[in-house]
Parts: sequence; C-alpha cells; structure tokens
Amino acid sequence: MHKISIFFILISIFGYSQRSSYSPYSYFGVGETNFSATVENQMMGGNTAYYDSVHQNMNNAASLSKLKLVNYSVGVDLKSTSYVTNESTEKSTAAAINYISVAIPTKLLSFSFGIKPKTSVGYLLESNETSLTPPELNRFTGSGGLSNAFVSVGIEFFKNWGIGISSSYAFGNLNHYHTKILEDVELYTRVSSESSISGLDYNFSSVYQKTFNEKITLYTSIVYHPEVSYKSKNNQTIQTINPSGNFGGDFEQIDLEAKGLKNTNIKIPSSLSFGLGLGQDKKWFLGLNYLRTDEGGFKNQLMGLDNVEFKSSQTYSIGGFFLPKYDSFTDYFRTLTYRVGLRFKNGGLFVNNQQINEIGLNFGFGIPLAGVSSANLGFEIGQRGTKKSSLIKEKFFSIRLGVSLNDLWFVRSMYN
Repeated sequence: MHKISIFFILISIFGYSQRSSYSPYSYFGVGETNFSATVENQMMGGNTAYYDSVHQNMNNAASLSKLKLVNYSVGVDLKSTSYVTNESTEKSTAAAINYISVAIPTKLLSFSFGIKPKTSVGYLLESNETSLTPPELNRFTGSGGLSNAFVSVGIEFFKNWGIGISSSYAFGNLNHYHTKILEDVELYTRVSSESSISGLDYNFSSVYQKTFNEKITLYTSIVYHPEVSYKSKNNQTIQTINPSGNFGGDFEQIDLEAKGLKNTNIKIPSSLSFGLGLGQDKKWFLGLNYLRTDEGGFKNQLMGLDNVEFKSSQTYSIGGFFLPKYDSFTDYFRTLTYRVGLRFKNGGLFVNNQQINEIGLNFGFGIPLAGVSSANLGFEIGQRGTKKSSLIKEKFFSIRLGVSLNDLWFVRSMYN
C-alpha cells in the first residue's frame, strides 16, 4: 500500500508539467476544456450513469455510495491532431496525465481525493502581413491551463439511493504571448499577457439503482454544478527580444490598474447533467447522458476579444460495455470488458460567428488484473471546429491508458 501511495505522489509531481494541448481553440477563454473522466467512462462516451462497487466515477460523487473497496486510479492520454485549413495542414502530438485519484469506503460514507486537469492552453499561430511596409509577421503562442484538486463524498441515503458532494480548488496560469517581427528589423516586440487563476467550485449529485427480475438493473444519475467565479490576477508587459528569444533591452510594465484589469473574475457557468441506463451485473450496460452548460462563462477579460462568444452548450453521449464471461478459465478474451461510446458537443464556443462543435467515437477494452483490479486501454477518433470563416478544423486520434487498482482497508484481522 505504501509503494502505491509513493507511486501516486511521484506522478502528481511530474505529470502536470506536461503539455496536453496544441489546439488553436485553447487561445480563447480559459483554454481547451478537457474530456475529464476515468478511461472506463471515457470509452463509454463519458457516461456518468454507470457505477459499481470497485471502480470510480469521478464525475459523480454520489456513485461513491456503492464503493466497497479502496480504489487507486490513474490515467494518461496521448493525442495526435491534424489542423486543416483551406490552405494547409499541420500536425501535433501531445501527452499528459489525465487524472490521479484515490477512493476510500468506510462504514458511514465513502470519499475520494485527487487531481485532474480542467483546461489546457497550448498553441502557435502566425499571420504574415506582406502588404504592409515593412512586411510584418505576427506570432501568437500560449501555454498553461487549470487543474482541479478535488475531494468528493458519497453516502447511501436510502437503499439503492446515494447522494454526494464534490468540492475542488482550481489553480493554474494562462500565458499568452504576441510577438511582432518586422522585416530587416533586428529586435522583435513581444506583448506578454499572464494570468494566475484560482477559485473554489462544487457540485451536487444523486444516483439511484433499481433491479428488476433479479437481473436487469436501472441506473439513473443527476449532477448539478452551480455557477461560480474564479479570481484572476493579471500581469501584462511589452518588451523587445532578439531572434534567439532573449531580452532585447527595452521593457515596460503595462498599468492594468488604470484599465481595471489587474484583478478580474472569470465566470464558470452552471451546468446540469442527467444519466440513464440499463444493465446486468458483470455482463453488460447501455446508457445515455445529457449535459447542459449555461451561457456567458469562461471569458478572459484580459484578452478582450470581440469575435468570440461563449453561449450555452449541450453534450450528448451514448455508450456501454459487454463482458462475455468474467470468470472464464478457458478463454482469456472472454474475460475482457469491451466498451464503446459516442459523444457530441453542440455549441459553447463561437468564433467569427461560427459554432465550434465536437464529436468523438470512443472504444476500448478492460484487462483484468489480480483480484478485481484492471488495466484499461481506450481510443478516440473525432473532430472539432470548421474551416469556414478562415477557421481551423481539428481531426484527432487519442490513445488512453488507465489503471484501476483495488485494496481492502479497515478490516480487523481474524488472527494475531
């Protein structure tokens, strides 16, 4: 148990320094929102309705009411993306840790804690203005993102009915740089816009199970996230740099106090999620999920972009799993859990009056390990955005690996 704890601590120290996005759409707001769920749930399209006694559902604290064993979960993601415009195609690859979490059941309640990325910023955009005198190249780069350190509690309020609450502390930095390069001018000019973000948020959830004919189980879930505001401490400078990126000699701190932009708030809008599914224990599951996020949030006042709007969005997902025979001793492949899911996000971000939609097909399988532990390998094929209005369409392929390890605590030994 101590070795596993050290393993999680080491991952948390090194993992979150990795870049998980190169998307040009991470330029807007607080960055690209991560598809945050365990690999098991991601492979089912992000469905929050399913839960059992040995796995975590990090998007639904109430599901902890079912947990019977201590669970350690970690997931990593490798994503390859093609960026397609009307003129060209570029590619990138990004890798990062998706989540680290520990869930512990007790006699009265179950709780979990961990860390997961909330948003990611990472892009490189260039605009070459050859019609100007002298010609100029504008280069836009960004880095950073937000992470959530969370604590969740779930309790079985009545038989088959669980309720939960999750609270998280969001923290991170959003860094945006605009470099102007003039032809035959030795030094470049760079404007740096940097924000340090922090804030608390929370959500409430409820789950209910009902078994019919001792075989088929109905699963339902509700998750509500109230509107909150994050604090943003902002800093903006303008300086000269040389072609190697080193300081060029001139530096000026922009007075954000006079503009009312030194300390701002970023609204995180409220959201409501419903999940519904049917399944047979250790055999199969099929579920639907709907998530609505209200409009008007995520705007970063420091950037002041006029061509960007954040409207309400809807995310639809359908998915499930099939386990042929979990206790088969003769056919190993029948002990694998096969999962598949489809998700579609409608709306949210609008750029140049164009709606930025996203769709992803998920599939993969779970590999049983010792006891009820498992390793999970998942894949996603999808796309986001559009080539209209000089925008970019992204086509991506993700490989996700998750490990779910189980242990038994708080059991008194029968022998001395």
